[in-house]
This record gives sequence, C-alpha cells and structure tokens, in this order.
Amino acid sequence: MSATFAPLPRRSPLTRWVGSPLWHVLQAWRSVRAVEVGGFLLLGLLFGMVDLTALADARSVEQPWPLFWRLLLTPVVCTVVLLLAWLPADRSDPASPWRPWRLALAAVLGSLLTVPTLWAVSDWLHWPGAEAFCAPKCDPPLPGWQRFAGDFLATLLPGALLVALVEMLRRRWRADSQLQAVLDEQAALGRQAMAARLAAMQAQVEPTFLFEVLVDVQHQYARGASDAAAAQLERLIHHLRVALPRLREHNATTLDAEAALLGSYLALREGLARQPVAFVDDLPPTLRAARLPAMLLLPLLQRALRATHGPLPAVSLSAHRTATRLVVDLRIDAAGLCGNGDELAAERERLRVLAGDGARLACAVEAGRTEFTLEIPA
Repeated sequence: MSATFAPLPRRSPLTRWVGSPLWHVLQAWRSVRAVEVGGFLLLGLLFGMVDLTALADARSVEQPWPLFWRLLLTPVVCTVVLLLAWLPADRSDPASPWRPWRLALAAVLGSLLTVPTLWAVSDWLHWPGAEAFCAPKCDPPLPGWQRFAGDFLATLLPGALLVALVEMLRRRWRADSQLQAVLDEQAALGRQAMAARLAAMQAQVEPTFLFEVLVDVQHQYARGASDAAAAQLERLIHHLRVALPRLREHNATTLDAEAALLGSYLALREGLARQPVAFVDDLPPTLRAARLPAMLLLPLLQRALRATHGPLPAVSLSAHRTATRLVVDLRIDAAGLCGNGDELAAERERLRVLAGDGARLACAVEAGRTEFTLEIPA
C-alpha cells in the first residue's frame, strides 16, 4: 500500500517578497519620522555653512551664486543619501551584535552612493567644479578614480561621525527609556505592595478591638443590662456593615464613606467607654462624593485615641478644595496626639504611594487641639 502525500502549498510571490531585505529597506524608509529628516537636513546645512568659508580660496568669482549654492547644498545632498542608507540599519534589532557592523556598512554604502549622486546633481545644476578652488597654477586634472576616492573619503569621515553621534543619542534615549520603565514598574510594585498591606489592614478591622466589643456585650448581658448590650451590638453590626465593604474596594473610596467609618468606630468607642463622644461631620455636600484612597483617616484616629488618657476627646472632620488639591482636616480635641515620628513617616509614605508624590500629611497641635491635614492632588 503506497502512501500519498498532499503537495505543499506554494508561496505566492508577494509572500516570498515580504520579509526579504528589500522589504525591510522599504519599510524602514516608510517609517522615517519628520524629526529624523529635519535633523539630518539641519546638520547638512550646518556643514554647508562651514564649507562656505572656502569662498575665500576660490580662484574665480565670475559665478558666485552657483558656487555659493554648491558649497551650501553639497552637504545637504550627502546627508539625504546617508539618511536613506542609515534608516535600514537603524531599524534593525538594537540588541543584535551585528548592529555596529550594519551601521558601519550604512556609512560606507551611503558615502559610495553619495559621490555619483553629487556628481549628477552638480552636472544638472551646472555647479562649478573643484577647479574653482585651484591655485592659479593648477596641476593637471585628477583621474576619475582619484576624484571618486577623494570625494568618497571626504564624505565618509563626516558621515561616519554623524552615524556614530546619532547611534550614541539613540542608545542614551533607549537607556533612559529602559530606566524609566524600570522605575515605573518599581513604583507599580510599590503601589501593589502598599495596596496589599492596606487590604490586610482592612481585613483585620482591629480584631482585638472587635473582640473587646463582643466581650463587653457578653458581660452586659451577664449583668442583665440587655438594653445596653443590644445597643452596643447594633453599633457593632453597623460598624461592620460600614467597614467590610472596604475589602471589595480597590484602594478608593469617598469622603462620605470615610466619615461614616469614623462615626461608626467612635460609636463603638463610646459604648466601651460608657461616655458620649462628640463627632462633628462638617463635610460640605459638594465634597462628600470626592474620591480619595481608602483607610487614610481611620488609622490616624486609632493611633491618636490610643495615646489619649482619660475621657475620649471630641472629633471633627472637615474638607475644602483648592485649585489643585483636596484638603481634609481631622481635628481631635486633645494635645500631643501626633505620635512618634516613625509612625507619621510611615503614614506619609503610604499616602504618597497611594495618592501620588504631590500628596501631603501634616500634624499640628494648637490651643490644646491636634489637627491632621491631608492634601491630596485633585
């Protein structure tokens, strides 16, 4: 039994042409940018302006303007041809070990093509030749191959320097781009790590504090204070309803939600301390829906209350907006609640990571009152 094989599909001429060296050259030419064309032309004009100094050595000035345009535009023609030779080499793989050789070949090839192109343009525009710069007693005209070699070397040296300069700038730009990408990735990882720590903080919801509340409810029921125990249990349920949705938030909340969280937390503190705690929610209606990172205010309040001794102080929350910032003020009627410098520095770092480099956190004590001020870029 003989096996039969299906014939391989034939590649069309267009498919074979795509990916060829000629295809790469054409694609490189199509990808040229205006800044590249402008840069090469500008350098050509600069070289031409330098060459204009040769007018002082000209033997004859019977046709000054053709000689002027020859000196000024000859480097421009050279840079245009060099640009066409440089583009395919520049569009090659930057990490390839063959890239320096490709660029060197582009400089040589561009110089080789420049000489006949320049001769053709000079004949077409009737530009004066090199004899215009000869001394009164010139040697016999040089053979064609010597003229070609001289023009080739005169074009190759500045062309190679130009290619090397552009490649050096390219490498520096790529290095800066890679460094910025690494910095952006590091910042993103920092934000993710901070968000993970924030999620852990949100998930904990102060388990020790909640355990104390549950124990207090149990003791009140044991003492027969069922009404007080039921009220405290209601406050605990309300606090959990306010706090638990933070677990589903992606590091963003509103000022109104943060105020509700502070109010429910202080209500539980009030039940534990058996004393009223004044909480003033002085947020303007226009800012209640303002967005900000979650869990910025409650940690500040928790640390401050842990440092208090005696009756719980009154707490107030207010906010206003400037042209570029959202400013939130958390005031506690007690002095010396800013905490140690390390804790405040950690809060500032967390605010910077979550809200951006322009975010600020300040703590000040004035007239027996501690005030935390958060400035968040709008």
